[in-house]
Amino acid sequence: MPKALHAALTTAFLLPMLATTTQAEQASVIVFDASGSMWAQIEDGKSRVEIAREVIGSFAAERDADVPIGVVSYGHTRRGDCGDIETVLPVGPHAGGDLAATIGALNPTGKTPLTDAMAQARDLLPRTAESADIILITDGLENCGGDPCALAAEFAAEGIDLRAHVVGFAMEAEAVETLSCIPDQTGGQLFTTQSGAELADALTEVAEVEPAAREVTLRAVDARNDETLPGASWEVREATGEEVFSGRERGRITLDLMPGDHVADVDAPGFAGEASFTVPDGDAPPVEIAMEKIEATLYLRAEDAETGETLQGVEWLALNVETEDVIETVNEDDEYIRLLLPPGEYRIEGSLGDMTGATSVEATLDDDPRIDVALAAPAVEVDLTAPFEVIAGATFEVTVEGADSDKDYLLIAREGSPEEASRYQRMDNRVGGDGTQDYTAPSDPGEYELRYYLVRDNTIAARHPLTVRPADIHMEAPGEVSAEAEFEVSIEGGIEGYVVIVEEGRAPDDIVSRYDRIKNSVDGDEGTLTRTAPETPGRYLLRYHAGDDQRLLAEQPLVVTE
Repeated sequence: MPKALHAALTTAFLLPMLATTTQAEQASVIVFDASGSMWAQIEDGKSRVEIAREVIGSFAAERDADVPIGVVSYGHTRRGDCGDIETVLPVGPHAGGDLAATIGALNPTGKTPLTDAMAQARDLLPRTAESADIILITDGLENCGGDPCALAAEFAAEGIDLRAHVVGFAMEAEAVETLSCIPDQTGGQLFTTQSGAELADALTEVAEVEPAAREVTLRAVDARNDETLPGASWEVREATGEEVFSGRERGRITLDLMPGDHVADVDAPGFAGEASFTVPDGDAPPVEIAMEKIEATLYLRAEDAETGETLQGVEWLALNVETEDVIETVNEDDEYIRLLLPPGEYRIEGSLGDMTGATSVEATLDDDPRIDVALAAPAVEVDLTAPFEVIAGATFEVTVEGADSDKDYLLIAREGSPEEASRYQRMDNRVGGDGTQDYTAPSDPGEYELRYYLVRDNTIAARHPLTVRPADIHMEAPGEVSAEAEFEVSIEGGIEGYVVIVEEGRAPDDIVSRYDRIKNSVDGDEGTLTRTAPETPGRYLLRYHAGDDQRLLAEQPLVVTE
């Protein structure tokens, strides 16, 4: 046998077996065609089976006997029997002579049940195997009714990485192509060989085992403190330039990389780094990419100058005082917003509505400071022009100058009373901007003040003292009237309110319904009004109440007769 052919075939069988471990991580089974057609001669007057015997015999003498291997053969004992399939060498470590003797003892005789033979080969593979190779060496197609394509589909669904290779020995290309479904579905290879040399080349290629990918952890670390960055954009490629990974991930990622030299280019906000590293054949140590700072980082937070509360939606402006370049951003949700910018001295300004604040800072590559900026609204100066004394219930003018908004509001409040205003008070007492408006003094005498509120934050921008003097309240009416009769009532005092008739003994603070108050209202002008006596005779009271606080202003007995 030619030495070159012997060496090629030896390598073809030796390499996958050397990749096997004692833990059966990888296993190989040869499915050997020993059908009658293997006696056909192909070169140098030697039959196909004789060439195979010589190759495997030479290989067996040189291989590592501790490396597992198995052989399944078909057609070697009985003619015309599709069940003529036998495991002639179980998977396991074997002495060189055992493998050579096994193949040498095969006497091609019968048919070609290659599908069932490959299924039997699969059953020989250890369940612990992480990957396996079945190498079918055949000089003919299935002739026992088997479906090799269906079997290949089953192989593909197995839990291990099972590759089935087909080496068509002395077969026409079209015939071999009918078996292409086997390697197509399992990731194996298909060969058409017409000579011993071609057979050797095919087996050599099948046996070239690619090194297994290794799990490698890559970490992008801040070169200043070796801390892992929270996120980064990764581009990892082989030394040849072929890209193996690209994407935005965390600052620590784990990839399956083939052994060899690699390069990682990494970008992160304000950082950049590159590293060359080698993935070994064995366990791969972690790879750290030192990320150099290329931009200064500031963390900005705005707070209310009065309450210290963190503000959201702040618009930020960073002015480089040397270059006068401006960087703008807005923080929507975060307490601190990160701002990346070239190193230098900056004027930082924040604004939110009417609130503004600013500070100056030196941005460097050494530190990432957290900066708190207090925002406050500009001071508002409002002038109120109004009398200092008024009569209870009287109308008086108030002039506003310097209003901040036409939705600001003006309240008349007791001196020393709580300053918080209700939503109803805010809406019902809007000033409408600068100008003069009429206001009505409270009906209850005492010390008051005018309070001008800013709608933007409900704070008081101006105050004006107001003394309310008692009004001269009078009410006159007949002491006796007939049931359901109309009678006249005269009032003086100028306080808006209502005049009602109630039963005798009713408490002064037992106020009639809102409907009765509206129906019996008076506008405060002095004069005469008409009321109707109740239909039931009896003793009643005629009462005059203030409209603002329901206070009783005047009262008179009223007798209703039949």
